[in-house]
Amino acid sequence: MAFKKTGVIPLNRDVVTEQMMAPSLESSSRATLPIPQSSPIKAMSSMIVDYLDYQKIQTAPRDEDDDALTQAPSSPTPRTSAPAPLFARAAVDSLSRTSGSFLTTSSPLKSTSAPPAFKPFTISPIKSTSRYAPLLLREVLSAREQELVDALREADARDTARKLSMIEMQAGVLLAGMYSTRAQTQLQAQETKTTKKKKGGRRKMGDGKAKYFTGEDFFRMAQQDALDKEEEEANKERRKVDKESRAGVLADWQAMNNAIRDRNEAKKVTFTADVVAWEAERDEAKAEKRRKEWDKPKWKDYGSERLLPRPKKPADDDESDSSSNPDADGDSD
Repeated sequence: MAFKKTGVIPLNRDVVTEQMMAPSLESSSRATLPIPQSSPIKAMSSMIVDYLDYQKIQTAPRDEDDDALTQAPSSPTPRTSAPAPLFARAAVDSLSRTSGSFLTTSSPLKSTSAPPAFKPFTISPIKSTSRYAPLLLREVLSAREQELVDALREADARDTARKLSMIEMQAGVLLAGMYSTRAQTQLQAQETKTTKKKKGGRRKMGDGKAKYFTGEDFFRMAQQDALDKEEEEANKERRKVDKESRAGVLADWQAMNNAIRDRNEAKKVTFTADVVAWEAERDEAKAEKRRKEWDKPKWKDYGSERLLPRPKKPADDDESDSSSNPDADGDSD
Protein backbone atom coordinates (compact mmCIF):
# COMPACT_ATOMS: atom_id res chain seq x y z
CA MET A 1 0.00 0.00 0.00
CA ALA A 2 2.81 2.42 0.89
CA PHE A 3 4.64 1.66 -2.38
CA LYS A 4 1.48 2.20 -4.40
CA LYS A 5 0.77 5.50 -2.64
CA THR A 6 4.23 6.96 -3.16
CA GLY A 7 4.76 5.48 -6.60
CA VAL A 8 8.29 4.40 -5.70
CA ILE A 9 8.69 0.63 -5.79
CA PRO A 10 12.13 -0.82 -4.95
CA LEU A 11 13.56 -3.68 -6.95
CA ASN A 12 13.78 -5.86 -3.85
CA ARG A 13 10.89 -5.13 -1.50
CA ASP A 14 12.34 -7.27 1.29
CA VAL A 15 15.13 -4.72 1.79
CA VAL A 16 12.62 -2.21 3.19
CA THR A 17 11.41 -3.51 6.54
CA GLU A 18 8.25 -2.49 8.36
CA GLN A 19 10.28 -0.46 10.88
CA MET A 20 11.76 1.62 8.05
CA MET A 21 8.37 2.44 6.56
CA ALA A 22 6.23 5.36 7.71
CA PRO A 23 3.12 4.21 9.58
CA SER A 24 -0.18 4.53 7.83
CA LEU A 25 -3.26 6.17 9.32
CA GLU A 26 -4.68 2.81 10.34
CA SER A 27 -1.52 1.50 12.01
CA SER A 28 -0.28 4.76 13.53
CA SER A 29 -0.22 4.95 17.34
CA ARG A 30 0.49 8.70 17.55
CA ALA A 31 -1.74 11.66 16.84
CA THR A 32 1.20 13.99 16.14
CA LEU A 33 4.40 13.96 14.15
CA PRO A 34 7.39 12.48 16.03
CA ILE A 35 9.30 15.77 16.34
CA PRO A 36 12.56 15.07 18.22
CA GLN A 37 13.15 17.15 21.33
CA SER A 38 16.47 18.77 22.21
CA SER A 39 19.16 16.70 23.93
CA PRO A 40 18.72 18.29 27.41
CA ILE A 41 15.00 17.48 27.38
CA LYS A 42 15.76 13.93 26.22
CA ALA A 43 18.18 13.48 29.13
CA MET A 44 15.61 14.68 31.67
CA SER A 45 12.76 12.65 30.15
CA SER A 46 14.93 9.53 30.30
CA MET A 47 15.61 10.25 33.97
CA ILE A 48 11.88 10.60 34.66
CA VAL A 49 11.19 7.24 33.00
CA ASP A 50 13.99 5.62 35.00
CA TYR A 51 12.68 7.20 38.19
CA LEU A 52 9.20 5.78 37.55
CA ASP A 53 10.72 2.33 37.07
CA TYR A 54 12.78 2.82 40.24
CA GLN A 55 9.65 3.87 42.15
CA LYS A 56 7.79 0.82 40.87
CA ILE A 57 10.56 -1.46 42.12
CA GLN A 58 10.67 0.25 45.52
CA THR A 59 6.90 0.01 46.06
CA ALA A 60 6.58 -3.58 44.79
CA PRO A 61 5.85 -6.15 47.55
CA ARG A 62 8.77 -8.37 48.49
CA ASP A 63 8.88 -11.89 49.82
CA GLU A 64 10.54 -12.64 53.13
CA ASP A 65 13.03 -14.90 51.36
CA ASP A 66 14.07 -12.03 49.07
CA ASP A 67 14.50 -9.70 52.06
CA ALA A 68 16.65 -12.28 53.81
CA LEU A 69 18.84 -12.62 50.75
CA THR A 70 19.22 -8.90 50.13
CA GLN A 71 19.77 -7.92 53.78
CA ALA A 72 23.42 -7.55 54.79
CA PRO A 73 24.25 -9.86 57.74
CA SER A 74 26.98 -7.65 59.20
CA SER A 75 25.42 -4.19 59.31
CA PRO A 76 25.32 -2.85 62.90
CA THR A 77 23.50 0.40 62.06
CA PRO A 78 21.44 1.34 59.00
CA ARG A 79 22.74 4.07 56.71
CA THR A 80 21.13 7.41 57.41
CA SER A 81 21.80 8.99 54.01
CA ALA A 82 21.67 7.02 50.78
CA PRO A 83 23.64 8.20 47.75
CA ALA A 84 21.89 9.58 44.73
CA PRO A 85 20.33 6.85 42.57
CA LEU A 86 22.24 5.78 39.51
CA PHE A 87 19.65 7.16 37.11
CA ALA A 88 19.92 10.63 38.67
CA ARG A 89 23.70 10.65 38.39
CA ALA A 90 23.48 9.33 34.82
CA ALA A 91 20.99 12.10 33.95
CA VAL A 92 23.27 14.81 35.34
CA ASP A 93 26.22 13.31 33.46
CA SER A 94 24.20 13.21 30.23
CA LEU A 95 22.96 16.75 30.76
CA SER A 96 26.54 18.00 31.24
CA ARG A 97 27.35 16.82 27.70
CA THR A 98 24.48 18.71 26.07
CA SER A 99 23.76 22.35 25.27
CA GLY A 100 22.23 22.66 28.76
CA SER A 101 25.53 21.88 30.52
CA PHE A 102 25.46 25.31 32.18
CA LEU A 103 22.60 24.04 34.36
CA THR A 104 24.91 21.52 36.05
CA THR A 105 27.60 24.01 37.07
CA SER A 106 27.74 26.70 39.75
CA SER A 107 28.98 29.36 37.33
CA PRO A 108 26.83 32.49 36.93
CA LEU A 109 24.37 32.40 34.07
CA LYS A 110 25.09 34.44 30.96
CA SER A 111 22.73 35.81 28.37
CA THR A 112 24.18 33.40 25.81
CA SER A 113 23.14 30.42 27.97
CA ALA A 114 19.71 29.90 26.47
CA PRO A 115 17.35 27.41 28.14
CA PRO A 116 16.55 24.20 26.23
CA ALA A 117 13.87 24.89 23.64
CA PHE A 118 10.69 22.86 23.99
CA LYS A 119 8.98 21.79 20.76
CA PRO A 120 5.24 21.61 21.48
CA PHE A 121 3.16 18.93 19.81
CA THR A 122 -0.03 19.59 17.92
CA ILE A 123 -2.97 18.51 20.09
CA SER A 124 -6.16 17.45 18.38
CA PRO A 125 -9.35 19.23 19.50
CA ILE A 126 -11.41 17.67 22.27
CA LYS A 127 -14.64 16.44 20.71
CA SER A 128 -18.01 16.73 22.38
CA THR A 129 -18.72 13.07 21.70
CA SER A 130 -16.31 10.21 22.06
CA ARG A 131 -14.90 8.55 18.96
CA TYR A 132 -15.94 5.28 20.54
CA ALA A 133 -19.59 6.37 20.79
CA PRO A 134 -20.81 3.89 18.14
CA LEU A 135 -19.18 1.01 20.04
CA LEU A 136 -20.51 2.17 23.39
CA LEU A 137 -24.08 2.45 22.03
CA ARG A 138 -24.19 -1.18 20.96
CA GLU A 139 -26.26 -3.61 22.97
CA VAL A 140 -24.29 -5.56 25.55
CA LEU A 141 -24.98 -9.27 25.20
CA SER A 142 -22.71 -10.75 27.87
CA ALA A 143 -20.83 -9.96 31.05
CA ARG A 144 -17.57 -10.14 29.11
CA GLU A 145 -18.77 -7.46 26.71
CA GLN A 146 -19.86 -5.31 29.68
CA GLU A 147 -16.35 -5.51 31.11
CA LEU A 148 -14.90 -4.48 27.76
CA VAL A 149 -17.32 -1.55 27.49
CA ASP A 150 -16.41 -0.37 31.01
CA ALA A 151 -12.71 -0.65 30.20
CA LEU A 152 -13.22 1.31 26.98
CA ARG A 153 -15.08 4.08 28.84
CA GLU A 154 -12.29 4.23 31.44
CA ALA A 155 -9.59 4.37 28.76
CA ASP A 156 -11.47 7.07 26.86
CA ALA A 157 -11.90 9.18 30.01
CA ARG A 158 -8.23 8.71 30.90
CA ASP A 159 -7.20 9.73 27.37
CA THR A 160 -9.30 12.90 27.58
CA ALA A 161 -7.87 13.76 31.02
CA ARG A 162 -4.33 13.29 29.73
CA LYS A 163 -5.07 15.50 26.75
CA LEU A 164 -6.30 18.25 29.09
CA SER A 165 -3.18 17.83 31.24
CA MET A 166 -1.01 18.02 28.12
CA ILE A 167 -2.70 21.28 27.11
CA GLU A 168 -2.11 22.76 30.57
CA MET A 169 1.52 21.61 30.64
CA GLN A 170 2.25 23.04 27.21
CA ALA A 171 0.60 26.31 28.23
CA GLY A 172 2.83 26.40 31.32
CA VAL A 173 5.91 25.64 29.22
CA LEU A 174 5.03 28.45 26.81
CA LEU A 175 4.59 30.93 29.68
CA ALA A 176 7.89 29.80 31.20
CA GLY A 177 9.51 30.29 27.79
CA MET A 178 8.13 33.83 27.58
CA TYR A 179 9.51 34.57 31.05
CA SER A 180 12.90 33.06 30.17
CA THR A 181 13.06 35.13 26.99
CA ARG A 182 12.37 38.37 28.86
CA ALA A 183 14.85 37.48 31.61
CA GLN A 184 17.47 36.60 29.00
CA THR A 185 16.86 39.91 27.21
CA GLN A 186 17.24 41.89 30.43
CA LEU A 187 20.39 39.95 31.33
CA GLN A 188 21.86 40.66 27.90
CA ALA A 189 21.03 44.36 28.26
CA GLN A 190 22.72 44.42 31.67
CA GLU A 191 25.82 42.69 30.28
CA THR A 192 25.92 45.13 27.36
CA LYS A 193 25.64 48.07 29.74
CA THR A 194 28.47 46.72 31.90
CA THR A 195 30.61 46.12 28.82
CA LYS A 196 30.05 49.67 27.58
CA LYS A 197 31.20 51.05 30.92
CA LYS A 198 34.34 48.92 30.95
CA LYS A 199 35.40 48.88 27.29
CA GLY A 200 33.50 51.72 25.73
CA GLY A 201 30.93 49.44 24.11
CA ARG A 202 33.43 47.17 22.35
CA ARG A 203 33.04 43.45 22.86
CA LYS A 204 34.92 41.05 20.65
CA MET A 205 33.41 37.80 21.84
CA GLY A 206 30.59 36.58 24.03
CA ASP A 207 27.72 38.71 22.70
CA GLY A 208 26.03 35.83 20.88
CA LYS A 209 26.80 37.22 17.42
CA ALA A 210 28.79 35.57 14.64
CA LYS A 211 32.37 36.81 14.24
CA TYR A 212 34.41 37.18 11.06
CA PHE A 213 37.94 36.91 12.45
CA THR A 214 39.68 38.19 9.32
CA GLY A 215 37.27 41.07 8.80
CA GLU A 216 38.25 44.71 9.19
CA ASP A 217 35.80 45.39 12.02
CA PHE A 218 37.02 42.52 14.17
CA PHE A 219 40.68 43.34 13.41
CA ARG A 220 40.11 46.97 14.39
CA MET A 221 38.40 45.91 17.62
CA ALA A 222 41.30 43.56 18.40
CA GLN A 223 43.84 46.34 17.83
CA GLN A 224 41.87 48.74 20.01
CA ASP A 225 41.53 46.09 22.69
CA ALA A 226 45.31 45.57 22.69
CA LEU A 227 45.86 49.34 23.03
CA ASP A 228 43.34 49.48 25.87
CA LYS A 229 45.13 46.66 27.68
CA GLU A 230 48.49 48.45 27.34
CA GLU A 231 46.95 51.68 28.62
CA GLU A 232 45.32 49.82 31.50
CA GLU A 233 48.64 48.22 32.47
CA ALA A 234 50.36 51.63 32.33
CA ASN A 235 47.63 53.18 34.48
CA LYS A 236 47.89 50.30 36.91
CA GLU A 237 51.65 50.79 37.24
CA ARG A 238 51.19 54.54 37.65
CA ARG A 239 48.59 54.01 40.37
CA LYS A 240 50.98 51.64 42.12
CA VAL A 241 53.75 54.26 42.10
CA ASP A 242 51.32 56.96 43.26
CA LYS A 243 50.10 54.71 46.04
CA GLU A 244 53.65 54.07 47.26
CA SER A 245 54.53 57.78 47.16
CA ARG A 246 51.28 58.64 48.91
CA ALA A 247 52.08 56.09 51.60
CA GLY A 248 55.34 57.98 52.25
CA VAL A 249 53.49 61.32 52.36
CA LEU A 250 50.96 59.90 54.82
CA ALA A 251 53.76 58.48 56.98
CA ASP A 252 55.46 61.92 57.15
CA TRP A 253 52.13 63.58 57.93
CA GLN A 254 51.46 61.08 60.71
CA ALA A 255 54.95 61.61 62.17
CA MET A 256 54.55 65.41 62.19
CA ASN A 257 51.15 65.14 63.85
CA ASN A 258 52.59 62.79 66.48
CA ALA A 259 55.33 65.35 67.20
CA ILE A 260 52.68 68.09 67.52
CA ARG A 261 50.71 65.91 69.95
CA ASP A 262 53.82 65.34 72.06
CA ARG A 263 54.59 69.07 72.23
CA ASN A 264 50.98 69.88 73.08
CA GLU A 265 51.02 67.24 75.78
CA ALA A 266 54.17 68.76 77.33
CA LYS A 267 52.58 72.23 77.20
CA LYS A 268 49.45 70.85 78.79
CA VAL A 269 51.49 69.45 81.70
CA THR A 270 53.13 72.87 82.19
CA PHE A 271 49.75 74.60 81.95
CA THR A 272 48.22 72.27 84.55
CA ALA A 273 51.13 72.87 86.95
CA ASP A 274 50.81 76.66 86.52
CA VAL A 275 47.06 76.49 87.19
CA VAL A 276 47.69 74.53 90.40
CA ALA A 277 50.32 77.07 91.51
CA TRP A 278 47.96 79.98 90.71
CA GLU A 279 45.16 78.40 92.74
CA ALA A 280 47.50 77.98 95.71
CA GLU A 281 48.57 81.63 95.40
CA ARG A 282 44.93 82.69 95.15
CA ASP A 283 43.99 80.83 98.32
CA GLU A 284 47.00 82.27 100.17
CA ALA A 285 46.22 85.82 99.03
CA LYS A 286 42.64 85.42 100.08
CA ALA A 287 43.69 84.23 103.52
CA GLU A 288 46.09 87.16 103.93
CA LYS A 289 43.52 89.58 102.47
CA ARG A 290 45.76 90.89 99.74
CA ARG A 291 45.67 91.07 95.97
CA LYS A 292 46.88 88.20 93.75
CA GLU A 293 50.30 88.73 92.27
CA TRP A 294 49.40 87.37 88.75
CA ASP A 295 46.38 86.53 86.66
CA LYS A 296 45.06 83.03 86.05
CA PRO A 297 46.99 81.19 83.28
CA LYS A 298 45.18 80.77 79.96
CA TRP A 299 45.73 77.86 77.58
CA LYS A 300 45.92 80.10 74.51
CA ASP A 301 49.03 81.77 75.93
CA TYR A 302 50.98 78.49 75.85
CA GLY A 303 51.20 78.29 72.05
CA SER A 304 49.03 75.24 71.43
CA GLU A 305 49.61 73.86 67.92
CA ARG A 306 46.84 72.61 65.63
CA LEU A 307 47.21 69.27 63.89
CA LEU A 308 48.06 69.30 60.21
CA PRO A 309 45.19 68.38 57.83
CA ARG A 310 45.32 65.07 56.02
CA PRO A 311 46.98 65.42 52.60
CA LYS A 312 44.46 65.30 49.79
CA LYS A 313 44.62 62.57 47.19
CA PRO A 314 45.23 63.38 43.54
CA ALA A 315 42.13 63.82 41.42
CA ASP A 316 42.82 60.71 39.29
CA ASP A 317 43.87 58.50 42.21
CA ASP A 318 41.76 55.51 43.13
CA GLU A 319 39.72 55.21 46.29
CA SER A 320 41.63 52.30 47.78
CA ASP A 321 43.73 54.46 50.14
CA SER A 322 40.74 55.34 52.32
CA SER A 323 40.26 51.70 53.28
CA SER A 324 43.96 50.94 53.81
CA ASN A 325 44.66 54.15 55.86
CA PRO A 326 41.66 54.75 58.14
CA ASP A 327 43.18 57.85 59.84
CA ALA A 328 40.64 60.51 60.60
CA ASP A 329 41.05 63.98 59.18
CA GLY A 330 39.96 65.69 62.36
CA ASP A 331 42.49 64.30 64.84
CA SER A 332 42.50 66.34 68.03
CA ASP A 333 44.06 66.31 71.42
